[in-house]
Amino acid sequence: FTNFLSNCSFEQKFISSSLRCCLQLIVDCPSAIQEELDLIRALGYLEEFGVKILPLQVRLCSDRLGLIKDCLSQLPTNYKQSAKLLGLANLLRVAGDDQVERKGQVLILLVEQALSFQDYKAASMHCQELMTAGYAKSWEVCSQLGQSEGYHDLGMRQELMAFALTHCPPSAIEALLGVSSSLQTQILYQAVNYQLLPSEGGENVNTSGPSSLMSKDTESADLLYWTTTKTMKVLSNTTMTTKAMLHAVSDGQWWKRSLTYLRPLHGQELGDVLKSGLGENVTVEKQGCHPFYESLIADPYVAEVSFILLQLASDALPNDMALALAYLLALPQVVDANKCFEKQLHSAISLQLASYYYSLQIYARLAPCFKDKCHPLYRVDPEELIKMVTQHVTQYAYTDWPEEIATLINQLHYYNERLLDFTQAQILQGLGKGVDVQRFTADGQYKRETILGLAETLEEKVYKIAVSLAQRHSVPLWEVYMIHLEFLFTDSGLSTLEIEERAKSLGLFETLKSSPETLYEHMVKYVYPSIEGRDHQRLLYYFTLLENCGCSEVVKHAVKPETHIRLLKKFKAVAPGLNYKKLMDENENPLETLEPILTSQNILSISKLAPKIPKKDGSMLSPSSLYAVWLQNLFWNGDHHLIKKTPETMDELLHAYDVCSKYFDRLDPDDIITFIDEITFSSKAVTKLPVEARIEVTKKAVKAVKHLSEKSRKKHSENEMEDTKNPAVAYEKTLNHLQQSLAHLETLTHSFITYLKNSEQDVLQNYGYLYDLSRSERDQIHEQAVTMCIDGQPLDMIQQLIEVAVGDLCLSTKDIVQCAIKKIICMLSSGNDGSTSVKDPLGILEGIVSAVHASVEKGEKVVSSDDLLEWLRPFCGDDSLPVKPRIKVLQILEQAFHLSDEDSKLLVYFRTQAVLRACWPETKVEITDIESEEKRCELFLRLLESSHKPSEFQHLVLLLQAWPPMEMSNDNPWVKLVIVMLQRYPPEERDSMGNEILKICRSLYDTKYKLPVECIKELCLLLLDHSLLLPSLKLLVESMDQDLHTMALKQITAVSKVDDSNCDAEILSLLLNAKLVVKCISTAFYPRLIDHLLANQAEGSWDVEEIAKQLKEAGFNAEAGSLLLSYRGTHPALRTFTSALQTIQHWI
Repeated sequence: FTNFLSNCSFEQKFISSSLRCCLQLIVDCPSAIQEELDLIRALGYLEEFGVKILPLQVRLCSDRLGLIKDCLSQLPTNYKQSAKLLGLANLLRVAGDDQVERKGQVLILLVEQALSFQDYKAASMHCQELMTAGYAKSWEVCSQLGQSEGYHDLGMRQELMAFALTHCPPSAIEALLGVSSSLQTQILYQAVNYQLLPSEGGENVNTSGPSSLMSKDTESADLLYWTTTKTMKVLSNTTMTTKAMLHAVSDGQWWKRSLTYLRPLHGQELGDVLKSGLGENVTVEKQGCHPFYESLIADPYVAEVSFILLQLASDALPNDMALALAYLLALPQVVDANKCFEKQLHSAISLQLASYYYSLQIYARLAPCFKDKCHPLYRVDPEELIKMVTQHVTQYAYTDWPEEIATLINQLHYYNERLLDFTQAQILQGLGKGVDVQRFTADGQYKRETILGLAETLEEKVYKIAVSLAQRHSVPLWEVYMIHLEFLFTDSGLSTLEIEERAKSLGLFETLKSSPETLYEHMVKYVYPSIEGRDHQRLLYYFTLLENCGCSEVVKHAVKPETHIRLLKKFKAVAPGLNYKKLMDENENPLETLEPILTSQNILSISKLAPKIPKKDGSMLSPSSLYAVWLQNLFWNGDHHLIKKTPETMDELLHAYDVCSKYFDRLDPDDIITFIDEITFSSKAVTKLPVEARIEVTKKAVKAVKHLSEKSRKKHSENEMEDTKNPAVAYEKTLNHLQQSLAHLETLTHSFITYLKNSEQDVLQNYGYLYDLSRSERDQIHEQAVTMCIDGQPLDMIQQLIEVAVGDLCLSTKDIVQCAIKKIICMLSSGNDGSTSVKDPLGILEGIVSAVHASVEKGEKVVSSDDLLEWLRPFCGDDSLPVKPRIKVLQILEQAFHLSDEDSKLLVYFRTQAVLRACWPETKVEITDIESEEKRCELFLRLLESSHKPSEFQHLVLLLQAWPPMEMSNDNPWVKLVIVMLQRYPPEERDSMGNEILKICRSLYDTKYKLPVECIKELCLLLLDHSLLLPSLKLLVESMDQDLHTMALKQITAVSKVDDSNCDAEILSLLLNAKLVVKCISTAFYPRLIDHLLANQAEGSWDVEEIAKQLKEAGFNAEAGSLLLSYRGTHPALRTFTSALQTIQHWI
């Protein structure tokens, strides 16, 4: 399993699923198996996060935490899926078996990602988890959040800094103490400002910052001075009371912590607090005071204390729940307690406390308590109280409660629901299904997906929980049942009978049938693809389910579920190996699907089903077509009952035909043709059956069809009706077809066809084979003749093929050649000029023209040169097509035929027009403008004078090649062209210009335009004048003229330093080809020449020993010996002058 999973690719998801199913079969599930299962699940998680990685890569990955980082990097918001990432870390065994270390490492990554997006809420939540776990390594991210100015929860920031100070290294303490001190100061400022500013009032109070607060110092001082006397009196009178209270509070740090954490209400800025106080004591008609002094001042103004009580309750809750509840019960506004409850991490205790709080509040309002002593209400078991109050308000749900109590009841219901959600989520977590309890409680979408995911199980307990959760959380039961049914079909591993029994016992269909259209769409999309085509039992149940749920009306396919049921019941009995899904696939040929399973035992039964089986075009199969397919298989392969041995000899094949012919009365006339053509004109027939046997079979078929035709004629006459069609007419068509086949088979003995079949050339044998299969049908003969023409076969061979074929095909060799020419023109027009193909269109055209030329030379009047000109003239004159292929076409014609003067002038005119229209469309010429060399030269010079672009010079080259060579001795047009190019090319394109001139000169080699030695010399001098040494040397060396070689050597000798501007691999090869090594020995080129020789001797086919011999004969013994030493691989340390001289004496 390990190796198989490791070799899976990204696309082979079904392999992972199959492996998981196999591993789950192991009941005891040892640790090794659990690791494999976790790896498979981890691969799914990684793919969900967008990480593409092979199973083998995961297995070999030593840094598993790096995979978590990859998940976070795929999408900026991935850090929000904390539960899934922690689950993935568990599956990947991050940090080995140390779960605390694992969770700590992942949470640190999540905090860092959240901070990078300034998501302080998420960062705070994860930091609190880290602090709760006491994970010391998280001190750094905790300090980062604590120092984040954008995070306004100063208390939490202080706690974060305290944790960081506890766990940081000594070197960081000083910096963190400074930040912590700054936070402490901020909190004190906030508390003092809150105590002072609400009593100041005034519409112009500015709370934008410390400066605005300082501006009010004078007024605050006055206010404090005015109340000093009364305050001192209050303090002196309450000394004993204060001592008693401090004694009652057991924690000695209570006042210190309370004052430290004084702050505005959670979530409010300082300005919000001031704003909420505006208008309450604006005119300062009452003395403002702390609630502590409320009872001692007559008619006081007391500021809002809810935020203090809430903070006290939040701080006390982890350590003293009763004290926290006391703070909450003291709130002026009851529902403000929600702010405390919502700040806590949801747990069973915190949610139950909220329910208990609202139960107390409701009970106290419905049955007021005595104020002078502790009421028994507060001694009742909280769980009993919650239950009693909930039952009461539920029983009287339709009572018209006062608005205050109705609000409290809603809150009670809300927290009861949350508690129930949490309890159920914990149960799910205990099941080991990977449910994130916190997220399940808060995320509606996650809750829905979790419930539906739990429905994919065979465990009764889990399934019942899923159904219960769905009912509680408004997830439609229809979806739960549909998901469960899909699971039963796809991943449960149950047999069809077990699926049927379970679906029935659970009562799924009573609900599912309420929405037949949605049910059908879901089953088709998710369930049907999972069913194997040969599993008739499963398919039968599938379609029965659709039928029973009323899906027939919504099925748009031609075959309804009822029909599928009938077909499957029959196929299950007579053809268990049939791929039924492939049979019904609209993209498949049903006859090809049925052919392997048809036998003499089931053909009758299946043929009766044929009218219910659709074809690709939407029509239905006919019984006749099934018999035709079966008979073909019967003829070639035999049958266990009718033809027990596969027919091989001619007698066996004829006997097989006789057996098949007994079923002709079951075939339509067209299917008789199909069957006879298969056994006489298929590739298998041509290979396995001798011509005599095919003729004999066809004769027997003609006889049988005549008998059937006569029989149908008599039957029609006996039952003659006005509107019925006479079947004898169809048999007449079949008879004509068979007689055509018989006549064609008899032509196979013709000498021409025998010559083709017996030829040693594969191409001719293929012609014979194609003719054999053609049945002398016009389209096939025409296609074959065109193929032969394109292949360049002689026209008389094409003519013979047409003459041998049976019947009047209305074909001529001229038609064939014309069609081939059109194909070539089509290829050339589409841009395929043959530059990349092995057999290019121009090469094909040249072969056709050669064949026509040979035919004309023999005196055959089949196709003439005029015909070719007529067919090719529109292509050559089409200005929208490239110039090059059009000119090449005209050159091919000119080379093949001895054209008359008029035709030659016409060709020159066409060529000229083609070039001019491509580059100088405004220049118009007539045939008289280019009929003489003088006029052509005049036109050339005029165009040369106006040319400045490289493309214009290239077209001038084409123009000179389109004309006959000019016999001008002095003013050679090629020289003139090069002179102007050198003058008008930009200086920065000098090198490319030299290569272009070299290319032009080389294109003239082996043509009638080849330049004389004098012109080459003149061109080289021009190149040298423009400092283009390298192209000049190449022209001189490859000319093979001694004078030009001497000129080249003179230039080479003058070179003192060899570099890329004057030497490359090509010039070195040319010097070696010209055998100029000896003459270059005194030049700077010689070392490079020898290096090139030794490095490329295999490619250049140069004889090193021959060159060494030439050097020796020229008196360069040391050089010759050194060359041989290098050639034969002698160590450089041994290549001395003495050894070189000795070597040359020994080896040559």
